[in-house]
Amino acid sequence: MSNKQLRVMFVDDDVITGKVMKRNCDNAGYACQVFTDAENCLNKFSQVGADLVITDLRMPGMTGFELLSELRQIDADIPVLVMTGYSSVENAVEAMKRGASDFIKKPFDFNELQLMIERSMKAAQINNENKLLKRRLGSSRNRFGLIGDTQAMKSLFDTIDKLAEVDCCAVILGEPGTGKELVARALHDHSPRKNGPFVSVDCSRINETVFQREMFGHVQHGVNDATLNMKGLVEQANGGTLFLDDIGKLSDDTQVKLLRVLDEKYIQRVGSTSQISVDIRIISASNDDVDLLLEQGKIRTDFYSRLSVVSVTVPSLDERRDDIPALVEAFVAEFAEHYNRKVQGFDSVSLHRLCQAQWNGNVRALRNAVERSIILADGPILKWQADNDAMSENNNIVQFSSDKFVSLVELEYEYISHVLNCFKGKKTKVAKVLGIDKTTLWRKLRRYDNSDERI
Repeated sequence: MSNKQLRVMFVDDDVITGKVMKRNCDNAGYACQVFTDAENCLNKFSQVGADLVITDLRMPGMTGFELLSELRQIDADIPVLVMTGYSSVENAVEAMKRGASDFIKKPFDFNELQLMIERSMKAAQINNENKLLKRRLGSSRNRFGLIGDTQAMKSLFDTIDKLAEVDCCAVILGEPGTGKELVARALHDHSPRKNGPFVSVDCSRINETVFQREMFGHVQHGVNDATLNMKGLVEQANGGTLFLDDIGKLSDDTQVKLLRVLDEKYIQRVGSTSQISVDIRIISASNDDVDLLLEQGKIRTDFYSRLSVVSVTVPSLDERRDDIPALVEAFVAEFAEHYNRKVQGFDSVSLHRLCQAQWNGNVRALRNAVERSIILADGPILKWQADNDAMSENNNIVQFSSDKFVSLVELEYEYISHVLNCFKGKKTKVAKVLGIDKTTLWRKLRRYDNSDERI
């Protein structure tokens, strides 16, 4: 372990003790932040995190015991060392029961404390490695290639297991970004048709004429009356699975033709009167309320009843939040390899935020957030804040009110403050994001308050 990488938060209401601790940590190569009250430490920890926290137990306001409990709510694995000026065994035992990694009596020798720090960090490293190994050896990645250990995902796996063996049509329902196509592929890959093709079709194509030619193929006459036959997607799926994504966008005419394919097992290419036999399984999906689509006549009742022999609902990310750490780990590994970045993963506070965030775009949005974090990473430890990512399509940075107005100067100040906060005050990056040079940024900051201390 490199001391220079160790971020320590030290909490003691005694100012002199804090100054001595800061000086010793600087000499040891630790990055130490000193706090005289526990609440300020907790607030800072929730924002930026730390590798280790050292706290006194008896302090005015929030006690060390209370701080320990709150830290454990944010990061269950953060090493916390407690100090006590009271040599009673009861205080030390109580602290250890509440999750303290170790304790030391005041006054203490820094060399002794340093050994304790090294021991605690080594134990934390081993604990993290063991947890990582258990996740990798466990069932986080099911045999279907999907990630999840929650009950919602286990129920989905059970359904896939049963449905994959049966050669019937199925409809996959769920919010956008939940992974409906992955479920469709799992059904195909574990079915008797697994050696056949899997053809995915985006049904939201606008040009109906072109779409039908792509779906059913077409014939056209070339030079010397030679007939050129073009296979459509349905024919390409012969012997395998045809996945229809967003079925609510299919025209009535296309629905009728696909219904004929299911009932009579043949197609006619556009421009031809010949029938071509096909044997396909259709798996379809919809992001929208199917009952409403049926009521509005956007999906034919006879067509849907034929498609929906079995319906499968993919849970939203909100219904499987405990899967987020495993998903994040998988995405970090994927994009670290893709972009050739040497990253270890997210710090504990960032991971906590990722787990607590509202992902309106579900797994797809989480995956995009991890990808952006790796692309913009400054080092091996990834950081993420909700302000840095568009978690929701409706998540605007600026919220406007109809009864309260601000000047453009105030609005500009608020936005620059926001971007500065997102990039931890790194003005070169901020200027690049704002589309201005660094000199202009400095000038704007001075104009707001004669200095940049306000921001």
